[in-house]
Amino acid sequence: MSVKLESARKACTDWDAKAYQQFSRLRQRPVNELLDRVELKQPKRIYDLGCGTGIATQLLAKRWPRAQLQGIDSSGQMLDEARCLPIKALWKQCDLLDWHPEQPADLLFAAAVLHFVSGHEQLLPRLLGQLNPGGCLAAHMPDWRDALWYQLMLDTLEEAGPGGKPLGTPQLREAMAARPLLSLESYYRLLSPITRTLDIWETEQLQVVDGKSPIYDWVKVSALRPVMQGLMDDEQARFIYHYLMRVHAHYPPESDGHTLFPFKRVFIVATVD
Repeated sequence: MSVKLESARKACTDWDAKAYQQFSRLRQRPVNELLDRVELKQPKRIYDLGCGTGIATQLLAKRWPRAQLQGIDSSGQMLDEARCLPIKALWKQCDLLDWHPEQPADLLFAAAVLHFVSGHEQLLPRLLGQLNPGGCLAAHMPDWRDALWYQLMLDTLEEAGPGGKPLGTPQLREAMAARPLLSLESYYRLLSPITRTLDIWETEQLQVVDGKSPIYDWVKVSALRPVMQGLMDDEQARFIYHYLMRVHAHYPPESDGHTLFPFKRVFIVATVD
């Protein structure tokens, strides 16, 4: 295995906080868009779910400096990076499925995390139940359902093994083909009976990214982690090689050297009585 492939494999199997920061400006944009729709005046207790390196946490701290702010993430590496931020916040390492707030929240902020968790029909009502009266759940989730780069990942799993056979187990391929996100209409039907106000929308941003393999660099730190964790070492090398070939063919750089990376996101702002 080449040094390049070995480095890429490690970046996919481990949470790489430094690599995640590579596109921090673009990752911050949907956070700002989500914050603009949150109408709370002075929330006293805020939890940043899936806080990662603290991209959203520092914006929350700036907007509500008097709030009790806690960042929750499953990755110790991400939290180590977040702890270096010059903000007043508590940090807790915990899987979102196991997390329960010490006290009810005024704001649950979930930026690019809920799409990793299946069972939204149970998850979102449970989160709403952890809010104080008048509290708000604000979330944005990458929508990978119809993304070309995601389909290329599925194709690579199906065809990149020796002799064109699949890579990984049938369970891995089935899990990656599943789509946790619901339709916008389904989110409305799920949440409207248990909320006072509900705002749901979807955006597609034409992200302009730079680097030798910017699409891969973006997805390797998030969407590809379950793939790499589910493959053996020799399969990981084959996957990366064939996936890079596909991505480079379908996302060539423009004449100015930039690469265009369309990216959809679903947003939800839900306030309870």
